[in-house]
Amino acid sequence: MEEKIRKTIGDLNAHLQGMPYRLDLVNPREIILLEKNARYMTQEMFQNLVSNIKKDGGLSSLPLCYREKDGRLLALSGNHRVDAAVHVGLEEILILVIDKELTRQEQVAIQLSHNAIEGRDDPVILKELWDEIEVIDLKMYAGLDSELIKELERMEFTSIVEARPDFKHLMFLFLPEETEEIRKILSDVDLYFAGEENYILSRAHYEVVFNLLVEIKDQYNIINNPTAFMKIVQLARKSIDAKEA
Repeated sequence: MEEKIRKTIGDLNAHLQGMPYRLDLVNPREIILLEKNARYMTQEMFQNLVSNIKKDGGLSSLPLCYREKDGRLLALSGNHRVDAAVHVGLEEILILVIDKELTRQEQVAIQLSHNAIEGRDDPVILKELWDEIEVIDLKMYAGLDSELIKELERMEFTSIVEARPDFKHLMFLFLPEETEEIRKILSDVDLYFAGEENYILSRAHYEVVFNLLVEIKDQYNIINNPTAFMKIVQLARKSIDAKEA
């Protein structure tokens, strides 16, 4: 069986010619672990990793290694997985080997890049996924450390609903020449145009306009709002012209 597997891997590597990697099946004890590894793992997390490998019967992701000229196999990424495989007692593991010569600096750069370039968990999605798991053994298999689990258990997320502004919609109908006069007046006093036929006012402006309409209608004995509004426009124009004179 082992000879058949190695032949299959050899055939696969033959098809990978020109690519910078190849597969190999090795005893994890033959792999030299890094003397300096910036990526650390707590004892709790390492024990979870060991338990997962026992449960799976092997590694679920491949360590990245480099074979030096003297034949030594160095682990550039996946040191903890290799160490855990040794603890479990695995006789062979599948690894990915860099199939080109590397300088010491290139080896270190690859090591650091594998440690540094990684995604981050969205806390909302992580919490939702964690809550989906009900079986204790599977929660342990997920491999989250106890501090993160405590934090997830404390988390409560509230949906943010876009606030709708409190507004009132007033509709006035004007003749074309009246509309043009209104536009000129509003432009002179720097009020904002929302569109060809719509004007936006703040609630404070609304209160002022509403109260002014009531006052004009009462003072000039006007019944409908558009006529009262046009009276305001006429008075505004008269005031502007007086200031410009």
